[in-house]
Amino acid sequence: MLDIDQSHGARLRVLLLCVFAIAHQCEVRAADEPATLEELRTAIQREVDEIGHGSAGIALVSKDEAIWTAGIGVADPEMERPADERTYWRVGSITKSFVGLSALLLEERDAIRLTDPVAKWAPEIAIRNRWEETHPVRLVHLLEHTAGFDDLRPKDYASNDPTPLTLRQGLELVTTSLYSRWPPGRHMSYSNAGPAVAAYVMEKHAGRPFERLVAEEIFEPLGMHGASLVLTEEVRSRLAAGYDRFGNRVPYWHIAVRPSGSLNASPVQMARFVRMLLNRGELDGRRLVSPRAIERMERPESTLSAGSGFDYGYGLGNYTRAVDGFVFQGHNGGMAGYRAEYGYLPKEGLGYCVMVSASNPSLLRGVSDLVRRYLIRGVEMPVKPTVVRMPPDIDEWTGYYRELTPRNESNRFSSRLTDIVRIRREGDSLMIGNRVYVPVGPRLFRRKAHSMATCALVEGTGGRKFVQGDRGNLLKVPAPLVWLQSAVAVAVLSLLLSSPVWALVWVPLKLFGRLKQRPVSVRVWPLLAIAAPCVGMVLVLGLLSVEQSEIRLIEQIGRPSAAGIGLVVMSWAFVVLSGLALLKTWRSDPARCGRFARLHSIAVSAACSVAAVYLLAHRAIGFPPWW
Repeated sequence: MLDIDQSHGARLRVLLLCVFAIAHQCEVRAADEPATLEELRTAIQREVDEIGHGSAGIALVSKDEAIWTAGIGVADPEMERPADERTYWRVGSITKSFVGLSALLLEERDAIRLTDPVAKWAPEIAIRNRWEETHPVRLVHLLEHTAGFDDLRPKDYASNDPTPLTLRQGLELVTTSLYSRWPPGRHMSYSNAGPAVAAYVMEKHAGRPFERLVAEEIFEPLGMHGASLVLTEEVRSRLAAGYDRFGNRVPYWHIAVRPSGSLNASPVQMARFVRMLLNRGELDGRRLVSPRAIERMERPESTLSAGSGFDYGYGLGNYTRAVDGFVFQGHNGGMAGYRAEYGYLPKEGLGYCVMVSASNPSLLRGVSDLVRRYLIRGVEMPVKPTVVRMPPDIDEWTGYYRELTPRNESNRFSSRLTDIVRIRREGDSLMIGNRVYVPVGPRLFRRKAHSMATCALVEGTGGRKFVQGDRGNLLKVPAPLVWLQSAVAVAVLSLLLSSPVWALVWVPLKLFGRLKQRPVSVRVWPLLAIAAPCVGMVLVLGLLSVEQSEIRLIEQIGRPSAAGIGLVVMSWAFVVLSGLALLKTWRSDPARCGRFARLHSIAVSAACSVAAVYLLAHRAIGFPPWW
């Protein structure tokens, strides 16, 4: 046993060892932080090696030059072709930035106006909008994702016609998304359908395919020779091989609406695009659009909060992102087998683009973090907006809110139950969920680490209260409604889970002859109802183990396949069996089957029926995903 002095000395030694260990870890982290381009290349190569497949394309730029453009890894293992700065990667939704830029370019030529109703230029495009007379869908709504459109469905993503389709043919495939779920010009909800309709308006006005329009008016003037929205021979010969999350090589996917995500580009080409944005519409002495147009591209103007001086959000194919205390502009994108993002700091005159040929999100995240940290090293942190006094009516804004604008309407059944946020005041701060915000203007708030307002409180018609910004679009709802729906959801879920758990008790008893006098049908009916959707999910999850699982999943769900049909059949089986279970259990004889067993089975059957009605009302089951 140690005496007091020895014990004290031992504790001191342990404390010193801990301090030295922490200091050593800090030194290791500092040493790992790339300080040179060669160190950055090495760090990126480690990220690529860690997932074991794919490659990366990098562009680092300033206003005056391309600091570094490179390809890292192997572009095509079969051909033993290394990636370089002229290798092509698919950049997905970054294509939307070129749609927004095209609209601004045509507007400056007085060819179109962002405020033009779509019906003025393309009445043949069937947009369902019950507010058309007072709130028509305008071009700006398509580009800022404020038309209220649903996002594309599995059947739309499953389209892979290499012909390629015309834009009009592509839009005819996605008509199920072309409807406004709320009056246009209020809330941002991302939809791949909107920018494609805007591109169609532009191609119709220009009298040439949008692919040609963007090539002649943007790619060529910027020196992005070879960049393309279709699979050309040049792209085919230089394209990096793409891989899904499981490391399976994926084929080139020909999407139905190319303006929303089909651009193929190299680091050299994307470097020129980002430099043009930094130079406010000009590159190497050639002006494409005015500085005012680029500023407009970066700023949302068609949401409820835009009128209150709130600049955070999605502009014209370009959105704001607060990272590490800096405010980046840019866009990201994803395509089967590929991910990409670009970002830039307008005031600091620095930007980047990262492209990877792997669907694994960790690769893009890891490489982008490395590139951003290298880019901003030594750059002075922006001054944060001054904290002001909390709005005097803030207590009216506290309470419960739910997500109002799910990207896919088919997800509303879950979002209205799970996407509930509580807002409360804590001293001079506002807690939105578990995030702390401070006031920086009239009903404008920022997180403490951010250098701009990222959240706005806005009032709609009828005094409805909304929160817009980095928490999405939230609508205030009565607390009793939240408590009621939560209680019902918990009760239904608990009853559904109790049936298979209870089966672990009564099935062995029946098998060993302990329930000879008790008919088990009253217990079996609700169990069959619960089993039906489980079988359907097994059909879908089973697809994840096959080669090229992501592509196969899209094909199986987006088309009338055996698995897709089986899923629909099983969902209807759940509905039918839930109704039958409720009928059979209600009519059962408590004297024969047991009072507890009957009451429990009636409760479980009722829970199944409630779930079935709820899911049917939200079209979450029973409706083929290829419709």
